[in-house]
Amino acid sequence: MKEQRHPITGVMNSIAGGIVIVPMLVVSVINTICPGALRLGGFSTAFFSPDSTQFIIAVLLFIAGTQLDIHEMGPALKRGGVLSLTRLLIGILAEVLVLAIAGPKGFLGISALALVIGLLSCNPGVYMAVCQEHGDRYDIPGFGIMNLVPVPAIPVIMFGFAAGAGIDYMSLVTTIIPFLLGMVFGNIDPSFTGMVSGATPVFLFFMGITCGSTMNWSTLFSQLGGGVLLAVLYFVISLPITIFVDRVILKRPGYAGASMSSLTPVSIIMPAAVAEAVPSYAPYAETAAAQIALAVAITAVLTPFICQWVLKKWGGAK
Repeated sequence: MKEQRHPITGVMNSIAGGIVIVPMLVVSVINTICPGALRLGGFSTAFFSPDSTQFIIAVLLFIAGTQLDIHEMGPALKRGGVLSLTRLLIGILAEVLVLAIAGPKGFLGISALALVIGLLSCNPGVYMAVCQEHGDRYDIPGFGIMNLVPVPAIPVIMFGFAAGAGIDYMSLVTTIIPFLLGMVFGNIDPSFTGMVSGATPVFLFFMGITCGSTMNWSTLFSQLGGGVLLAVLYFVISLPITIFVDRVILKRPGYAGASMSSLTPVSIIMPAAVAEAVPSYAPYAETAAAQIALAVAITAVLTPFICQWVLKKWGGAK
């Protein structure tokens, strides 16, 4: 009998989070070599457009909500909540220390804006992809809580609060609404959960495509030193903490904490959002965005290997 070949799914399944990472890297290479190929107009442009990223995240939030049985809410919210709070506290502590010691200019060519947004960031798509393959029924609903952290509203609130500006709570409310709607549908009709849950890999794949369309390697390398240093600091500071929390506090294998060690491409637009709300950070926004973009690419390449190591050492839930 002829052996079946799986050249596409085989590659994506061979690395943790590959269903997001592989299409993101492939499309980023196309965007670097021939960016016009992604912008031919009409449906082709819409297919690759990063404008659909927020919609895809909203759909994934909805699907994650359908998988949360209201009677099992405690364990699911505990996992997602503790890991999300950990990421948030890392960012808050970084902001307090950097602003107190070095001010907005930061250090070693990395502004406070770039460092804080970087340390706050995590890619829920990678978390979802890893947990979809190696996690259990409590991991996926945690995706809804985790999406409250890597949204532009968080750094805008943090830097705005530090500068004496107000806080916009509505951004957080609008993020959680799709998740709550999914939870309502799923608990009213469990068969609805079965109908939509199979769509998760499809939307994760397209999330990788839209994220890759925002990355141009020639632009990323213009901030090589700062971007590499930001990625190194991101791994050194946050990775041990998230794995420690996952293993020691949550008493889990550690794969979920490791999967949070990748920056989300959405963080690239965050410096501009902060600069608009707090004009004193405008001089740092462009450089911060370029450094964050390179750190996104670096962590996207390295995080799957980190997750594979953690899974090999401590295993998964399945």
